Amino acid sequence: MKLKRIRLKKLKNTRDLGNFPTSNGKRIRPKLLIRSGHLAKASHEDISCLCNDYNLGTVIDLRIDAEIKEKNYSLPDGVNYIHIPLLDKAYLGITRDEYSLQSWFNLFKDTNRKPEDIFYEMYDLLVFGERSKELIPQIFDILLNSGDKAVLWHCSAGKDRVGVVTMLILLALGVDRDLIIQDFMATNRFSSQEIIKTRVFAPLVIKERRLRKCLAVLMGVKRVYMEKLFARIDAQYDGIEDFFMQQYGISSAEIEELKKKYLY
Repeated sequence: MKLKRIRLKKLKNTRDLGNFPTSNGKRIRPKLLIRSGHLAKASHEDISCLCNDYNLGTVIDLRIDAEIKEKNYSLPDGVNYIHIPLLDKAYLGITRDEYSLQSWFNLFKDTNRKPEDIFYEMYDLLVFGERSKELIPQIFDILLNSGDKAVLWHCSAGKDRVGVVTMLILLALGVDRDLIIQDFMATNRFSSQEIIKTRVFAPLVIKERRLRKCLAVLMGVKRVYMEKLFARIDAQYDGIEDFFMQQYGISSAEIEELKKKYLY
């Protein structure tokens, strides 16, 4: 399946999950489930497209308060805004916003720790942490009660927190894991211009080679992040329904309701 982004002027990593195939031969209904980076850079035309062409009804902001303060935005009347911060400020350095880069570098300046280790830890926390046990069910409840309008969820860059939430939604809907990973990895392609630009200019401002490598890890995603999550799910739970029930209290009946609403 060739993954495409929604063609917007300012938002480069905004995607409709519509038409993703599932294991039972169905597909996700178009223009209902949208993943994205933050909307602060969105043009008036971008917002109009999301509202008019995609019938946007709800926006879920996964960022922490400091990120919102740095890059805030407003939405048209009729679009619900819901703040669900999946991480706390302890992971400030992974948000990829300008103000957090120093925090990211400080994690590695005087240690031999690999940057990938931070992401392994963070992804595990996003799925299995106590905070997520409380917040992920809220996201699924929003999806079940959003009516016939689209739901968009975003973080800062639309890669880590959004990647995990998207993985969980696709997993619940029965999308094959290979396609889930393909969607996750597509962020590297849709953010390629920003990644290339950073790699070109990083040597001019960052003298330490190791910190430049750390920055490269921060800018993208790796399939091993998802693979480790799937491995833990397989090791600890008796199937996907057991995982959602035991981890989040989301029942098989709710999963079926989600499928009934979003699949055709």
